[in-house]
Amino acid sequence: MLRKLCALALIAALAACTPPSAPEPDAPAAAESIGDLAIVDTPTAGARVTSPLTITGTAPGNWFFENQFPVRLVDAQGVTLAEGPATPRVSWTDPGDKQFDAALTFSVTQDTPATLVLEEDMPGEGNEPRTVRIDVVLTAN
Repeated sequence: MLRKLCALALIAALAACTPPSAPEPDAPAAAESIGDLAIVDTPTAGARVTSPLTITGTAPGNWFFENQFPVRLVDAQGVTLAEGPATPRVSWTDPGDKQFDAALTFSVTQDTPATLVLEEDMPGEGNEPRTVRIDVVLTAN
């Protein structure tokens, strides 16, 4: 019994160390997709930002409705400090992921911790919208 357990443990350890197999040479490549959530290129988490704040990134095509999805800046108490639309660089009706841009204008007199919230527009019926949250620090101009 002990030999069998040792043998199974050895087989499991070897399997975990085996590199993944390469795809078949004739197999078609899978389409690149960012998945279910938007990816923000700028600003990065923890960034110190001034107004106007420019937001760029890539979002799944189904995040957009009528060429936009909402973007907000909220403070530590959840109060909305600024909001506006993120818009794709190409038509929202084109298939696939889309690069987007947004700009938010805010006014603060001192460094203010805040969260940038990107939210899917028009999720399917009965579904909560998918969101991406990035903590930033708002700085006075």
